[in-house]
Amino acid sequence: MKKKKNKKIITIAVVLVILAIASLFFLSLISKPTFTIEYHPDTNSVSINPKSRNILNRKFWVAIDDKENGGKSKDWVLYENKQYNLNEGNNYIHIKDELGHIVDLEKENYKTVSLELNNNFLDLYPLGENIELDMTVTSIGKREQVTAFSSDDNIVAIDNGNLVCKGPGTATISLTSGDYKKEFDITVTGLYSVPLENFDEKPFLRETICTSEENKMLDGVLEKIINEAGYGTRAGVVAAARFIALQFPYKLAYLSESGRLDGTGAYVDGEGRYYHKGLYLSEDKFEEILASKYGPAYWGQFFKEDTTEDHSKDDYYLTDGFTPADISSDLYLMKRPNGFDCSGHVAWCYYNGGFDLGDIGAGGPGSSGMIELGELAYIDDELLQSDRIKAGDLVGLSAHVGIVVGVEDDAIWISDTMPSTGLTVKRYERNTESFNQLGDDSWQYFMLMDDVYKEDGNYTPMWKR
Repeated sequence: MKKKKNKKIITIAVVLVILAIASLFFLSLISKPTFTIEYHPDTNSVSINPKSRNILNRKFWVAIDDKENGGKSKDWVLYENKQYNLNEGNNYIHIKDELGHIVDLEKENYKTVSLELNNNFLDLYPLGENIELDMTVTSIGKREQVTAFSSDDNIVAIDNGNLVCKGPGTATISLTSGDYKKEFDITVTGLYSVPLENFDEKPFLRETICTSEENKMLDGVLEKIINEAGYGTRAGVVAAARFIALQFPYKLAYLSESGRLDGTGAYVDGEGRYYHKGLYLSEDKFEEILASKYGPAYWGQFFKEDTTEDHSKDDYYLTDGFTPADISSDLYLMKRPNGFDCSGHVAWCYYNGGFDLGDIGAGGPGSSGMIELGELAYIDDELLQSDRIKAGDLVGLSAHVGIVVGVEDDAIWISDTMPSTGLTVKRYERNTESFNQLGDDSWQYFMLMDDVYKEDGNYTPMWKR
């Protein structure tokens, strides 16, 4: 009897254990599983982790797509304990169990998780620039609207998703989406502008306008603009020429050459042929000067102090009273701040754009110089009305040279520097009458530079207005 009783107890116990296991299994099937989501910004991925241990032995399927309703997803894969990559935009994470039931995720995990700016921001922006905020937003679930805020609307205002540069200084831009926040600084300067046709309104540079640090930042802007156009291409040289003539807010005075390279490689300042990259606006640039005749002096500085009693020539830029023989005299240098001569201007544009022309002058028919660089084409109506002339080509007459900075259907824009005007840009109609208006001092020929450039880069015939 005792054996039968024990056997009965054992049977009942086994049945109870089986029922308990079955109950637990059934409860696990009908229990509501929960998962947490952990975002990994370094890989833009998520881990999906179960919160309840009783679901560890169950099978689940996961799908990540842009559909808010998981039942419509077609991307189901067997759930594994691993990281899942997210896509740009809205990422809805869906989980379902063996019975096809969709698992609700914790709502607090639905949020913007990353906001990347696709803009490659400059160190400095010019007054009047509009910067489009190009963003890549990644969220889990439906992201909240991104809002932008400027710490100072007088420096940078926000208008329909664009940053508008209003005044000099630095403003902090804050971008928020839900709990997500990203901040960055925008610095606005008056040291350059968007390309403007204000040639006659520009003041001459005859003062210190920036610090060494600002000069370095401005050099960085110039370098980036040239690189985007194509360093070592036609477009790179054109970008340098447009920057110094159209975007730099001052005219550089004409300064006749006061020296040449001396054959040992020594750099001679004061000749307008600076073998350096960037803008010559601070004393650090003196480190590149190994020899000096009158300086050193950066752009806008005078080489000598005016000690004359007669100050009737206080307009530094008029040539009245000067003769060609005076151009390298001490009196002339007292009245002129450092700047470019004509071939120095062209050499600077080429050197910054990726071409070293060497220490050569403009030249002219029968003499060596820049005239020998390209294909010589004398000006006539056929040439002017053809499509052979491009921005970046040179234009010359005997002992003078300029560079084409814009080409339109009805006009050609030329940048050059003259004693009476300094560095400026002029518009010429595409006919010989317009090009001959200065008589003997009119442009005589173009140097077509395709063989020099080899590549056009990101070339545009005209600058953005």
